[in-house]
Order: sequence, then C-alpha cells, then structure tokens
Amino acid sequence: MIKNEYRIIKGNKVHNTAIINWDNIQIGKNNIFFPYSIIGEVSQHPYKNSQGRLIIGNGNIFREFTTIHLPTSKYTNTTIGNNCYFMTKSHLGHDSYVENNVILSNDVNIAGHTYLMKFCQIGLNSVIHQEQVVGSYTMIGMSTIIGKKTNLRPGYIYTGFPPRGILKNKISLTRNNVTEEELKNEQIRYEKIKSEWIRK
Repeated sequence: MIKNEYRIIKGNKVHNTAIINWDNIQIGKNNIFFPYSIIGEVSQHPYKNSQGRLIIGNGNIFREFTTIHLPTSKYTNTTIGNNCYFMTKSHLGHDSYVENNVILSNDVNIAGHTYLMKFCQIGLNSVIHQEQVVGSYTMIGMSTIIGKKTNLRPGYIYTGFPPRGILKNKISLTRNNVTEEELKNEQIRYEKIKSEWIRK
C-alpha cells in the first residue's frame, strides 16, 4: 500500500479512488476501503428506487471493485455488521443483511434481500438467489449456485448442483469453539430469521 493514497475519513481508511455515498451511510470505525470499491450506490432494481440507508459497523474490509448497494425502501436498510471481509469484485445487493465475521470471496454475487448469518463464508464465484438466508458457520463451495429453495442450515458445507449439505463445517465450528448446544440454538435462530425474512 502507498500510504499517501489513503485518507482517514470518519475514523475509516479510504483509498482516493474509492467511491462512497457518505450522505446515505451510517458507519462505524476502522473500516478499510480499497481502490475502486463502490459503496452505497443506488440499487439495481428495474421497478423500485433507492430510498433508505446503508449501515456499516466496525472493522470491515472492502477490497478492490467491491460493490454494495442501497436498499429500495425507506423502511429497510442494507446492513453490514462488524469484522466482515469483502474480497475483490464481490457484490452485495439491495436490502441485504450481513451479520458479523462474514467472508465473501472473489467474484461472489449476493442478490438483493439476502440474509447472511454470522461466520458464514461464501466461496469464489458463488451466486446466491434473492430472499435467501445463509446459516451461521456455513461454507458455500466455490462456483456454487444457490437457488431460492435450498435450505442452508448452520454449520454445514454446501456444494454441488443442486447444492446440498455434504458434511459439517468442522473447521469453522472448531475454530470458533461452537458447542452442539450453540449450534442447535443457531438452527432455531435460522428458522426464525428465515420465516420472518421471506415475509418482508
């Protein structure tokens, strides 16, 4: 990194080429915006206008050419929690909600109105249909296409066509010291979020 190409804005490190819609963002501290990231642009929706805000927490990383879009309704937000990592050319669509410690790998496309639970990881070139809920501690294998009807339960690895949970994501569960009881609680939370999120 060339130090003088970055500025500190509102407690965040921002490259001079990053395009950020500061007027429509509520943001925390210690986020890093790499070259040519585009944050808070209007949504890609043929019938609705962008009306709400983008909310970003603390300690997130937005690599080169990442795009994050505003919501389509003034009653909702596009929301990103804390310590998430958006790799090069990843995209987060309008009205989506991202919890903490989520990773989007290169070229991942997340359609609008998608919910990503904590510690999930989306593999290279993967695509997720709108109105999906991705369970916590879940890994999506690279180049996997997730349709609307796939259930992405917490703590599993999903890959294949059609995608299915092939085995538990033991690396993430062990790394984060997740007990069986905690995983059961995440499953309950997943079901609740899924029922509420799709009704919105």
